[in-house]
Parts: sequence; structure tokens; C-alpha cells
Amino acid sequence: MTPQILALEDRRCAALLSADVADLARLFADEMVWIHGSAKSDGKSGMLDAVGSGRTKYLRIKSSERQVRFVGDVAFVDGYVAMELDLAGEIKRINSRFTICWARIADDWRIVHWQSTPVRVAG
Repeated sequence: MTPQILALEDRRCAALLSADVADLARLFADEMVWIHGSAKSDGKSGMLDAVGSGRTKYLRIKSSERQVRFVGDVAFVDGYVAMELDLAGEIKRINSRFTICWARIADDWRIVHWQSTPVRVAG
């Protein structure tokens, strides 16, 4: 089951990078909560609007150290992510530790929660 969740994670990243709002809408559960490293909280509609409008453009996403844990029909993926984003015209480079929670809903895996914590990079 771990390879399936990691493949979904790769699909999520590809959808963010290509601003594929239709695929993101399929991956996000209706009750999803997305907590950014800035502590701002979004729901499904807020994330879809930010990506779909171009206000948030994901330019690069590189995940590493991913570990998957299962508790019943819930999969938790923890790891490290280095991202580059265009936030309303301002380029941001973000390094974070993250946890994303996938839940099996009606036989499909959906994202129900994302939480990231910024990590300072020495240099």
C-alpha cells in the first residue's frame, strides 16, 4: 500500500506544479484543511482558488525523507520538502517538514490534512 500512497503524493505534486485544478479537486477531500508554513489555513475551495487563479504558482517541489504510516484507513506521510513558489508575483523558496494525511473515502484516497513547519537552511 505504501507505493500507492507515494504515487498519489507524486500525482499531488505534479498537479500543483501544472496547476491542474481538476485533478487537485479529485485528490482533496471536501473537508480538507491545509495549514501553510505561514500558519495560514485553507480549505479545499481556498486552495483550488489560489492555484486556479494563478495567485499561487508552484514552480518546484522536491520531497525527500518520506515515510508512510497507516492507522486503519488513514495514511500519514511525513517528510521534508523544498519548494519554490510564485506568491502573487513574489518568488519564495520554502524548506519545510511536512505531514500530509490521506484517508480512504468511498474506496478512494483523498487528502484530508496538510501541515508544514518551516526549516531554516544554514547559509
